[in-house]
Parts: sequence; C-alpha cells; structure tokens
Amino acid sequence: MDNLIVAQGLVQDQSSLDSLLKRLQIFATEINNQQLQVTIRNLRVNINEPFLFVVVGEVKAGKSSFVNALLQADICKTAADPCTDVIQQLVYSKEQFEQPVSQHLRKIGLPNEILKTLSVVDTPGTNTIVENHQEITKDFIPNSDLIFFVFFAKNPYTRSAWELLDFVNSEWRKKVVFVLQQADLAKPEELAKNKEKLAELAVQKGIESPVVFATSVEWEVSGEQDLSGFKEVRNYIQQTLKDGSTKKLKLQGVKKTSEQIIDLLRKDLVMVQHQLIKDQAGVSKIKTKLLQNKRQSGFELESLINRLLTKYDLITARVKADFREQLSLFTLVKGSFAVLFRTKKSAPTWMDELKQSCENELKNSLGEISQDGIKHFVGGIRDLLQSLVDDLQDIKVNHVTTNTITVNTIESRQEIVEDVQQKVATLLDDQSFLHSIESVNASVAPRFLGGSAATVAGTAIAALTEIVLLDIIGTAFAGVGLLFAGGTLVLKKRKIIKQFEEKLDHEKVRFESELSAKLTSKLDIIYEEIERNFANIYSYVAEEEQKIMPLVEQFKQIEQEAAQLTIK
Repeated sequence: MDNLIVAQGLVQDQSSLDSLLKRLQIFATEINNQQLQVTIRNLRVNINEPFLFVVVGEVKAGKSSFVNALLQADICKTAADPCTDVIQQLVYSKEQFEQPVSQHLRKIGLPNEILKTLSVVDTPGTNTIVENHQEITKDFIPNSDLIFFVFFAKNPYTRSAWELLDFVNSEWRKKVVFVLQQADLAKPEELAKNKEKLAELAVQKGIESPVVFATSVEWEVSGEQDLSGFKEVRNYIQQTLKDGSTKKLKLQGVKKTSEQIIDLLRKDLVMVQHQLIKDQAGVSKIKTKLLQNKRQSGFELESLINRLLTKYDLITARVKADFREQLSLFTLVKGSFAVLFRTKKSAPTWMDELKQSCENELKNSLGEISQDGIKHFVGGIRDLLQSLVDDLQDIKVNHVTTNTITVNTIESRQEIVEDVQQKVATLLDDQSFLHSIESVNASVAPRFLGGSAATVAGTAIAALTEIVLLDIIGTAFAGVGLLFAGGTLVLKKRKIIKQFEEKLDHEKVRFESELSAKLTSKLDIIYEEIERNFANIYSYVAEEEQKIMPLVEQFKQIEQEAAQLTIK
C-alpha cells in the first residue's frame, strides 16, 4: 500500500467534480439547508484528502482493537468500558501528534507508512450512552470512501448497528465491508452461521455480494495470523487500492455521494413542485368560484329586478285605471275640482290619496319580493363562503414536509392559510356579515339595520328599492299636478291621462336603471370585500412560484452537469 501517483486524467475529473459540488453547495444555501452545506463543503475538502477508511459498529464490538491490529500499531485506545467518545481520524505525519479539531473530532498524526495511502477513522459505538455520538458518526460518514462495519461475532443482530447500516447504504450509497470481530469467542459452527446470516441480512438491505470477514485480535497478537483473519482483510484492502487507483476510488465515492444528494434533493423538489401546483390549482379554484358565484348573484339580482318590474307593472296598471275612472268624476269649477257624485273632494287631496295608495301598495308588494329575493342572494353567498372555507382546509392539510428543502414562503404557508381561513369563516358569522353589509352601504338608513344577516341584507336592498321608488312616484304625480292649472277639464282630461300613464311608464325605465345600477354596485363591493380576505393567499402562491421555479431551473443545470460527469 505504497503512496500512489494520481493519473493525469483524474485531475480534470477532480476539477469537474469540485465544480458540481460547488453548484450543490450554492443550491444548499438557496434552500437554507445548513447541514447539507456542511456535508458538501466537507466533500469538497475530502477529494483532496487521502483515501478515507471509516470503522463503525457497536460499543465493545472491538473496533479500536480491530484498527490497532489492522495497522499493526497500538494507535487507538482500548478498554473494558466504552472509551472512544469522539471520532478519531488517523493521518500520516512524520512526527506523532494529537490535535482536537472540534468537540467531537480528534486528529491523530502518526509516522505509519500505511497512512500515506489512506486515512483511518475510528468512530464511537452506535449504541454508546454518550450523548450525540450516533449523530456525529452520521455527520462523518458522507465523507468516507470505504466503511468497515464491525459486529460482535457472537451477536451481529443489534438494532442500532443495522439502523446505522440503513443510513450508510440507502442514504449515502457507501461501499461497506462487514467484520465479525472477536471470532475467538464464538464456536466455529456459531461463527459460520452468523457469517451466513449477516450476509443474508445485508442482501435484504440492498447490498449486492456482501463481503464478510471474521477476525480475532487475540489470535493476531498471539501469533496465530493464519487464523486471525487479518491477512484476508489486508489483502482485500491491497486489492482495492492496487494499481494507483485510490484517487479514482475516492472520486468515485464522492461522485456517488453527490448523486445521492441529488436524488434526495430531486425527491423533495418534486414534492415542493407538486405542492406549488396544488396551491396554484387551489387559488385558481377560489378565483373561479368567486367569479362564478358573483355571476350567479348577478343573475339573482337581475331576476329580482324583473320580478319587481312585473309587480310594478301590475300595480301601476291598477293606478292608471283608477286614475282614469276618478278623473271622469271631476269637473273644473273656477280653477278647482269638485266631485259630481257621492262627495266633494279637492283635486290635491284626491291626488295625495291616490299617490299614497300607490306608494303603500308598491312598498308592501315590492318589499316582500325584495325580502324573498335577497334570501336567495344571501344564501348563495353563505354557501360560497362555506365552500371557500372547505377549499382552504384542503389547501391547509395538503402540505408537504421535506427533509432537505426549506423555502421561506413554504415555512409560513400554514400560518397564512389558517389566517385566511379564519377571516373567511368569520364572514359566516351573522354579526360579522352584518358589519360587512353595513360597511359597504353606508347610505342605508340606520332604521333598516338590525336582526339576522339575511334580514338586514333583504332590508338593505328593500331600502334601496324604496328610496328609488318614492322618488319615481313623487316625480310622476308632481308632473301630473302641473297639468291641472288653467283651462277646462274637458280639453285637458285626455292629455292628463295620457301624460300620467306615459310618466309612470317612463319612470319604470328609470326605476329599472337606477335600481340595477345601485344593486350592481352593492354586488361589486360585497364581492370585493370577500375577495380582499384572500389577498394573503394570492400573494403567498405568487411568491412561492417566484422562489421555487428558479430553484427548479437551477437544479436542472445541476442534474445536467452530474449526468455529464464520469470518473475515467
């Protein structure tokens, strides 16, 4: 295992790999994943380091003894109790040194020729009682080039070790070799059975053609090297590192780790994209529903106006008939009217009574129609609001949680959706809805306010109808009054009747126009008030798209660069 010369072609491979890692590091910064940033930064450092040989396994499985025997030097501390409380990285140095790198990492320099080719890492036990040891082991594994998984030969079935193996193999695709250490403590048949079972479990974990060794430090140090199993392990390492391929193996290992990172990111990015698509669809559904309901509400108000106009025609038809009949009973005497039959009554009094009768009948009839029509109007809005609350609930529960990608907009998603949902749900409350109607129609007199939301809405619309109606009736009758001045009734009667009827017909047009304009204005304001509550969710989805789509494009470039990278 002499020091090896790096092939010239690998220099370009290393540069290309570092470029890919740099892109990944920038992407990790964009998605606010600090742990991934550290992992990638360590990988970039690692491609310039010696081949990294990592030893993991259970406490008391004999990892440190295995390393000492393998390197034929008393390097790692061994004791009856768990003593490896930090990661120990063994590197080549002309002079021996021990240097703490961090709270959980110690670097040891040794003048050992083997360490010129590879760097050995001894890790805490997977089942150690020391806090955070499994976590710091996980932090170090992504940078490894070859992992020796050490099990106690008599019991290689401990759960924590196999959980770590899942992490090593499935998440980081690391090359793994299995070692049944302390083989001297197991019977031959027991050892053979455990080797077979371990290989079987490894295959189940997705490791093809697993390599399993059985070693005994006791036999190695006592001179029984043919039985100790370390000769086979050293031969395997020499075969792995032969022909100057350590650099190539390292770059291939880092490339595999990079590919695994890309796969993890791809899965999460797909989830985030699906979330965006669902959110966009949800917002589109809300906007479409608001537009459709507004049109439906418009049709309902249009139907209401048509019903009011039909009733207006029926009532004014009777008023016209009564006017013609009553007018035929009058004669003009010195500028005033007198009743020829039954009783005497002045023209102004008769006109006032007829006007009042017309107004009362119109107010009562049209008021009933308004109340009935507005029930459907308000009922439609209530159904809309409840439907929108349900839509928001679907948006809230259909959210993704990723392990790698964090975007600021995504973090605040639930809070925004819940806030909008609460606002819309509040509109379903009678008093809140009442306040909404009051706020958009300040012109409605206070006497019409009070009661349930449906009643208030109906009264508000009826009030608008009444205001327009009283103005129209007053105008029609006032115009007729002017025609009674001067001349004889015989000459004016036909003209008076004709003009009175034309006035009522003309005012019907104005009644329709003004009422339609006022109700349409109210409809616009009510729906603007409803839609204003969705402003935050609209803004959120727009911002979500602005942040996610550039990430998607950036990631596509990373995938393309990774696909073009080959380690020759």
